[in-house]
Amino acid sequence: MKKDCEALKARTISFEEETAFGGAVSVNWVSKGGGLTNRSEARALHVQLNKIGKNLAAQSSRPNIPWTFGVLQSEGVNAVSGPGGYVFVSEGLLAQLDNEAQLAGVLAHEIAHITGKHAMREYHTYLVEQCEDAASDETKKAVMNTGVGIGKALGLIQQLPPGELRNLFQRLAANADFNTLGKEAIKAITNGFVASLTEKGFDTEDEYAADLEAVELMAAAGYSPEEYVAFLSKLPDKGLSTEHPRKEKRQERLRKHLAKWSGRAPNNEFTTPVDLSQTKVVPLRDALQTERTGTAARGN
Repeated sequence: MKKDCEALKARTISFEEETAFGGAVSVNWVSKGGGLTNRSEARALHVQLNKIGKNLAAQSSRPNIPWTFGVLQSEGVNAVSGPGGYVFVSEGLLAQLDNEAQLAGVLAHEIAHITGKHAMREYHTYLVEQCEDAASDETKKAVMNTGVGIGKALGLIQQLPPGELRNLFQRLAANADFNTLGKEAIKAITNGFVASLTEKGFDTEDEYAADLEAVELMAAAGYSPEEYVAFLSKLPDKGLSTEHPRKEKRQERLRKHLAKWSGRAPNNEFTTPVDLSQTKVVPLRDALQTERTGTAARGN
């Protein structure tokens, strides 16, 4: 098994595995969030959410992955994402928004986690750590004596019998297709990963990086970045789906980042006399096309 652990460390995760794993993680988030919203305006809400989200994603470094945006029934103030392009916000978060720009900021932050592959790095680390735990004599003794693994998070050792666990790591080390691992193995990996991420959250620097990327995506899509900075004040100190740095520290970093932009602007030959800070949204391409088609039809 130690050889399998070394192979896991060196392996490169394919896009196919990212999307398959992301789909499993997203199903888990939807379940934890009480399912997708069932309000009477749910369809219209999801159409609008996907327009805003895909407009932002189009400005990102990964515009062509199959982006999907949804609303969860949860009344908590939360936003979560799954690798491969899945982003969800809760009804509780939507109730806290003052405008569309703030929603764009939240979506852009989750988009940045996906484009930065933050969850995929955590996933890779999780698998290696679980493999090394299973391979250690200390863990084997713990399993035999107590029937549970080491660590607070829900580990694979706690969920799968030794034979299945060994087979799982052998297959992962050989780059087996994630979807062929079997229902129990996929469920164990997904539950364990989500429990681990919920407990410790993303790396602090990944959270800061997602914030900085978010305001840049917002600006590129025509939203005012300052609205996202303002929205962070509304986040609860505790109760988010995963651990985050203090909101005051996040705001401080963002304000410094935006101040650098303002400081560079006067010397930039590509500046514009238009006050972009007041621009909340750029018309979406498909909406514009529909409007033009309708106008042409009326003209005929």
